Parts: sequence; C-alpha cells; structure tokens
Amino acid sequence: MSVGDLAQHEAQSTIRANEKLVGQCGRHYLIERVLQFKEVPPAHVYLVTYGKQKFVVKTVLADFQYYQDMQRALGTSRYLRLLQDTIPDRSMFVYKYLKDHLLSLAQKNLPLLLTKRILKDALQGLAELHHQNIVHTDIKPNNILVQWSQTSHGIIIDEVRLGDLEDSAYVPPGSNIRGRQVGNQNWRSPEAHAEGRVNKPSDMFSFGIVHVILYVDEEALPEGEVALAHILERQISYFADLESFDGLLRHLGDSPWCQVLKALRDGFNKENPREPFVRWNMEPLDSDLKDLIGGLTNFDPSRRLTAGEALSHKWFHDV
Repeated sequence: MSVGDLAQHEAQSTIRANEKLVGQCGRHYLIERVLQFKEVPPAHVYLVTYGKQKFVVKTVLADFQYYQDMQRALGTSRYLRLLQDTIPDRSMFVYKYLKDHLLSLAQKNLPLLLTKRILKDALQGLAELHHQNIVHTDIKPNNILVQWSQTSHGIIIDEVRLGDLEDSAYVPPGSNIRGRQVGNQNWRSPEAHAEGRVNKPSDMFSFGIVHVILYVDEEALPEGEVALAHILERQISYFADLESFDGLLRHLGDSPWCQVLKALRDGFNKENPREPFVRWNMEPLDSDLKDLIGGLTNFDPSRRLTAGEALSHKWFHDV
C-alpha cells in the first residue's frame, strides 16, 4: 500500500462518535467508542452497536478479499471469531464483541479448571485453522477472546474464541512462510524470530507460552541492548536442550541467525545459569502441565506437538 493509499485509507477510516456504518448485510451500526487506534499504519478498532447487540469493527489495510474469502470458507465455528459482516467501502470487518481476553483474565487468579477450559477451547480453534492449512502467525493471550459473567458462585466462562485472523495465511502442504518475523515478539517462536521457515509448529510454540510472559521492558534496558536478544536468551534458557537446539539449527540451515543463537546459548555460565522450565517449582505447574508445555515448546519445530496431539493430552482430560 503506497503513502497515498494510506492517506486515503486514513481519511476513509476516521470515524466520529455516533456515526453510523452500513454493513453489507444491511445493518446500520452505531459507533460507540474507539477500542484501539494506531497511527502508522492507520489501523482502527471500534465498538459498535446494532440494536442491543455489540460488535467490533476493524479496519483491514490489505488483502481485504483474501481474508474475507478465508474466513467465509471456514464456515461456522464455536471456537473462532469469524466475520459477521463487512463494510467494503471502508475496508472494514465486523465481528462479534467479546468483552475480555486471556491476558486480562490471567490477572484474576482463575480456578485451574476455568483456565483449562479457556486454553482447550482456544486450542480447538487453532486445530480448526490447521486442519484447513491456515497458520495463524500471531497466537498470544490477548487474541484468546473470552465472554464471561460474574455470579454468586464465581466467574462463569460463557464463550471462548480465537480471534485476530487478519494476519493468518494459507500455507499449502510442502510450503512455508519465509523471511518474516511474524507475530508479537513476546510470544514468537524461535524460528520466526530467526526469519526461518514458519508453519503450524510456530503457532504451537506460541500457544505453549501464552501464559509464560517473556516481556522485556525496552525502556529499562541499558543503552545499546535490544529486547529481542533478551527474549531469545530466555527462550533458550527455559525451553532448549542440546538435542532440540541442534534441531532448530538444522531447521534454519545456513541462516546467519544460527550464529546469533549459538552466541546466546554459549553466554550461560555459573553467574548466568540456564533456568530450564522443567525445573520450575510453582503453582499450577504440575508434571502433566510441564509435559504439555514441554511438548509444545520443543526448540526443534519437527518435534513439537500438533494441535490434535495437544488436545488429547492428559492435562485436558478433566475439561
């Protein structure tokens, strides 16, 4: 998209409060407020109403038809937030509104069974995408959307859907996404960090760490240091062993990132020891959960659990 196109898109996408949008289905949506606003590139998310129903309207900067066709081909789903309507003249998608997401809910000390329910439903959505050879590319806790209600007995989970499909991609068998650091850096797989071959296993790694925060405050870093190096160092410290690390290097081939990863691996010593995830001792990390996360975060993409295998894991058997 050119600078001129972006400027035109910005003008088209700027919406005033109480303005109405007409969807392709004939619905008249009333703008309530802005939920998210990005200036560069211009990307807007609005909360809108149609009668008593609430929806989310999102601008789509590129490949409008591609993502519309992709989502419509998925049909209906209990576990994916799919298109409800479109506003083609403004390049907008309309989605059902869910009031919260896992990143926020994780702060509420949810009972373990509710956490399992949320993760299993999100994993069901990811399995549906992978069955259609669609790679999400941006699995993170704030893309696991949750509708919940508070009762006298506590929180009840009404609905869970995996959202934000506008960065997804069809990846036919035998193909890969290449040369891009897809996804949010805090939940990105090691091969995606290294701009290597990205496919379904990259989604699985990201899913494996949705509740393992690797966030690094860039403003707090010493001058000259970058957050990405610290995130990769933590991934290696927590999840890599000798065999799986070598498997990642084979996956990356002759990438110059291999030298970066080796340097980070060799930086551990007595003063800066590795902290393998399997040795962590904290609630609710029982042996079953450690086994599940270990299978999802194997550094060798070829050895990670698939979505179907993860759904069958014994940690999920009681939900």
